[in-house]
Amino acid sequence: MFRYKSCGKINSFLNVLRKLPNGYHQITTHYQLIDIFDEIEYEENPIDEIETNANLGLKNNSIFEAINWFNHKFNKNQRFKVKLKKNIPIGAGLGGGSSNCATTLKFLCKYHGENLNSLNLEDICFSLGADVPVFLKGSSSYAEGCGEILKDKYSSTSTYLLLIPNIFVSTAKIFNSKHLSFDKKVDKSKNSLLSALLLEDEMFKKHYFGLESLLGAHTFQKIKLSGSGSAMFIQDPDKEEIDIIFNKIENNFRVFQVKALEYYH
Repeated sequence: MFRYKSCGKINSFLNVLRKLPNGYHQITTHYQLIDIFDEIEYEENPIDEIETNANLGLKNNSIFEAINWFNHKFNKNQRFKVKLKKNIPIGAGLGGGSSNCATTLKFLCKYHGENLNSLNLEDICFSLGADVPVFLKGSSSYAEGCGEILKDKYSSTSTYLLLIPNIFVSTAKIFNSKHLSFDKKVDKSKNSLLSALLLEDEMFKKHYFGLESLLGAHTFQKIKLSGSGSAMFIQDPDKEEIDIIFNKIENNFRVFQVKALEYYH
């Protein structure tokens, strides 16, 4: 049995610059790793099998996509029983699936004696997901391209209050929305997917604007969207904001206090 943890992330900002001919989008962003973790156990098995606390099977599962990708690349036929404890909410924009994928690739490289640095980030980005490369490298970083071009490493020292409504948001739906607008220049104060999300998803819109009346205008203005999911965050909340949120937040939200991680391996 081999045990690993995989961390989450937030996008402290995310600008969508244009849609590429291959259907992906050119972005510029900052990935901030955070100390919320899924727990994964791998055990050799005659067939692929999963045991988990989440509503996940073998199909469209990032862990088994990573195993199949690795098997094909390195001419293996490896199968595993996987035990997965999901603590990172699914569809929230916190990178849980991508992190699980990257952790699996790290495990497989170590298990089979392959050089992790030999993996091509562009190939991984387009085969397994745009957020996988930053988790493979394991450092908070600025990124460009579709997420595979990792630029300067940078980590804040902040704490974050995550506000996550209990809804699933489809990344593909938001990126393909007719309401998605493109940024002509970098704006580190915004996530340019927010307007499309508000126009595409009525449940998210209801939760989002409900926070304004609940928390007040001053605190509401500090709320940012992470990635393309439903998760929102407040950077460096004060004690009053923390108390208000934990005392007043509705039951259909999950709330986490997390810290920034400079790196995680």
